[in-house]
Amino acid sequence: MFDVSLRLLCSTKSGTLSRVIRELNLVGLRYRSHRIETSTKRSLISISATGDLNCSLESLEGLFAGFPEVIEVEELRVTRDGKSVTEFRTRVSEIHISSDEHLSPAVILAAEKRLSDILGPVASVIVEAVAHNCASAGELYTRLADELDTKEERDYFLSIVDDIR
Repeated sequence: MFDVSLRLLCSTKSGTLSRVIRELNLVGLRYRSHRIETSTKRSLISISATGDLNCSLESLEGLFAGFPEVIEVEELRVTRDGKSVTEFRTRVSEIHISSDEHLSPAVILAAEKRLSDILGPVASVIVEAVAHNCASAGELYTRLADELDTKEERDYFLSIVDDIR
């Protein structure tokens, strides 16, 4: 179990906190608390969460840095038993994604993680190339499954997507 502290300097766009919490859930973390400090042009959002991460530390930082409303990831700290953790093995994702869900950084990250279990590091290149032409999670996962050789690989890859057609 990991404890995560995250501090984001953001625009004052409404809905940012709920989006961050949702993305934390998709990478295996459960929201614990938050604090927001707001000025006229910026917000500083501090969030704590806990859980078993299903992504690397670099992917987690990149996820939030990729949000248009995030100006800067001021702090991202991962600890286990009170000690700072910079490297860890990720677990196999146990999340479920709705096929009609819109693409988000977390959905794309989950696809990359799942595909890398099968194909290795080349998965990130494939996901990046395919994601640009997809509107939903179902479409992304279906197109990525077409890249796999065996029925077993496709079944494993698609098992986290609910209602896949």
